[in-house]
Amino acid sequence: MSRLDIFKNMINERRLGFEIDEEMSGTHHFKIQDKPQGELPMFFKVTWGAKNIGKFLNPMDPEFLAAYLFGRVTIGGFCEDTECRGSLELLYFTEAKIRYTFDFQVEGERYRYVGEKVNIRPWNLHRTHTTCYGIVRNIKTGDVISESTLHFRFSTIPAFLGSLRPA
Repeated sequence: MSRLDIFKNMINERRLGFEIDEEMSGTHHFKIQDKPQGELPMFFKVTWGAKNIGKFLNPMDPEFLAAYLFGRVTIGGFCEDTECRGSLELLYFTEAKIRYTFDFQVEGERYRYVGEKVNIRPWNLHRTHTTCYGIVRNIKTGDVISESTLHFRFSTIPAFLGSLRPA
């Protein structure tokens, strides 16, 4: 079956969705004593999207501007190229932010990353859409493991836009 046939079937079955790939990179620092101190690299590359673009764009739907997310995360001194899964919420109209939430495992322990691009306004998109402040917590204990500042690099815009595809 060709891509065009798949796309036609998706439209006919009203299940047209989308996916896009995004990379964020920057630094983090541990908030616990038994890990290396100072700034260390952090990076994630995720795919996010929606299975139904109608629900994604409908302000009356609970899935409005909410997307699934999956990919890989590297946190210097903690994990490398580790699978992660979660969600992306575009909270433009309610909280003026974008929230990334994903879970991952390190040595059998489960952790959750929550990162936010905050204070999003039309006049500061170049800054607010490119800077993400995050925290990694141990899911079981709630302890903060790490805090980070990550950036969407302008050099990744062509790959980001070019990755948009039906799903």
